[in-house]
Amino acid sequence: METSFEKLYHGYTLSESEAYQLLNSICREDLNATQIASVLAFYIKRPITVNELIGFRNALLDLCQPISLSKVCIDLCGTGGDHKNTFNISTLSSFVLASAGIPVAKHGNYGSSSVSGSSDILKYLGYEFKSTSDELNRQLDQYSLCFLHAPLFHPALKVVSKQRKDLRVRTFFNLLGPLVNPAKVTKRYLGVYSLDVARLYNYILQQENCDYVIVNSIDGYDEVSLTSPFRYISNSTEKTVEPYDLGFETISQMDIYGGSTIEESSKLFLNVLQNRSTKAQKDVVIINSALAMQCYNGCDLESAIGKCREALESGKTNSLFKAIIQN
Repeated sequence: METSFEKLYHGYTLSESEAYQLLNSICREDLNATQIASVLAFYIKRPITVNELIGFRNALLDLCQPISLSKVCIDLCGTGGDHKNTFNISTLSSFVLASAGIPVAKHGNYGSSSVSGSSDILKYLGYEFKSTSDELNRQLDQYSLCFLHAPLFHPALKVVSKQRKDLRVRTFFNLLGPLVNPAKVTKRYLGVYSLDVARLYNYILQQENCDYVIVNSIDGYDEVSLTSPFRYISNSTEKTVEPYDLGFETISQMDIYGGSTIEESSKLFLNVLQNRSTKAQKDVVIINSALAMQCYNGCDLESAIGKCREALESGKTNSLFKAIIQN
């Protein structure tokens, strides 16, 4: 009988159970480095199916170190892999939300196809990753935010980290990141790089007991970039939204470029926190924060925009950031 790897090699798609088996084989290191790279390459050449994505997702969740949190939290997480190299919008939005009183359990990782993933920027700025429920709940109680560094909770991500970094392009693990928060949050704000992926996510999340919003900018960003209209998909609606519909100007792609080094990314990150960024940079963080707030509690979007803007401009967000970094 063919293994899941052999079926992939011969050009077949996998059933949910076969995909589950394959990711377990990767986690157990039953496949060597070349075979793992081949698996990643198979899914670069062709789109993943919904059954394969569900099987991979279920395997990662079953193998992860689970975390129990004391509050109902939201995760703001993007797939990455959009090749746009923006600054760390979802990470900044997480701090804005927390400083506005919304509990956040941010799932993140090092960048595999970009200069600076959420874990890269936080580590560079002095954050120490936490891995126990006690530590994470203490941060959540104190700051309304905890950060879950993916490799501490998902052994498979450690196994494939070198191949992902060497390939320097998005792989199917980009698709898994927003779906495998180890705290199994019931509120999700997800950014994806294409409408096809948005539809995959929508199908999967419809089967779960969670409130979610999926966004994809029409020009390929895995967030609301304000550089183009964006697709908005939730539990109950799907629509295309123009920036001006929400009271924002359309901006250029260079307005949200994140720099070519971690030093440049971190400087931009701190400028936003300190309310010293450009209007375009601040607006992008505020609209993503506000849409996530609306996802969390169903509030009016105009009210959410006002609360997020006040949190950032008043210094609350920067104060929270400094406190959590120093703790």
